[in-house]
Amino acid sequence: MKSESIQNICVLGAGSWGATLAALLAEKGHSVSLWEFNAAAAHALSDTRRLKILPELHLPASILVTSDLKLALSGRDWLISATPSAFVRSTLRQVRTVATLTAHMRVVSVSKGLEDKTFKRMSEIIAEELGLPMGQIGVLSGPSHAEEVCRKVPTAIVAAATDPALGQAIQALFATEFLRIYLQNDVIGVELGGTLKNVLAVACGISDGLGFGDNTRAALMTRGLNEIARIGVKIGGQQMTFFGLAGMGDMIVTCLSKHSRNRALGEKIGKGQTPEQALRDMTMVAEGMVNAPAAWALAKKLQVECPLLEEIYKVLYEAKNPRQSLQDLFNRETKGE
Repeated sequence: MKSESIQNICVLGAGSWGATLAALLAEKGHSVSLWEFNAAAAHALSDTRRLKILPELHLPASILVTSDLKLALSGRDWLISATPSAFVRSTLRQVRTVATLTAHMRVVSVSKGLEDKTFKRMSEIIAEELGLPMGQIGVLSGPSHAEEVCRKVPTAIVAAATDPALGQAIQALFATEFLRIYLQNDVIGVELGGTLKNVLAVACGISDGLGFGDNTRAALMTRGLNEIARIGVKIGGQQMTFFGLAGMGDMIVTCLSKHSRNRALGEKIGKGQTPEQALRDMTMVAEGMVNAPAAWALAKKLQVECPLLEEIYKVLYEAKNPRQSLQDLFNRETKGE
């Protein structure tokens, strides 16, 4: 599916999702640069057009792969922020030092996370570091493993923006015959749903590792979604967003999929590894581990009761026994749903 006009796009972050989106955009006929912070990795990717972590993907020859941030940004009107959440602020700070952004620059965040201590969402960090109004910043989120999108498996996700025109532009930019994109104006809810479901996926993985079954997993997912929605509404999100693609949809795929690194991390912990041991075996960032402290701290700050987020935090950061943690969850005082 070709777009009506060629767009000049820079994708920041050559991980599995950033590279997959870069390939998708290039295949639609757009001019795409892909920035990889590591010079050696950028050189290898430019030569081979392959990612070791995603062998199914082949980057089109038209994509400029570079570790030169100034070169990657030159002449670009769209910026896709796809670095791990912990590096979004530092990366965008570099962007401001090496390039002068066009006045009509539009930014799409595809990173999922909350900043530690400030609890700021990625769109808020983008606005701060690039000096852009929120009307020029959108979010793309939903159940979309790169392993399947790069194979053109039918997928549906959400584009969220406070400016309807930007939302429509993002929709047109990314939509293909296999990637269906719905519009949303609830940026807060879409970002928070995409972030906190990663924490829940760790809990489901722990349950799997302990040898529990579908009943336990279903309880963790539904009660976890309840916690996410209550936090989201408290900070201005719309409740229904959490029962759509960016909430429940993303939670389902992340909690159940064989591709989910957050679920895989939890499974290793459930089988007896410490979080540190489990992380050593992983080649990609597990955002659920990174964002668990901010998720639990935000719940406490908002005075929202979130026993599941609390227990996940204690297992990951206070060395609580996973089996004891799950037992404590189920032995809490009974109450209405």
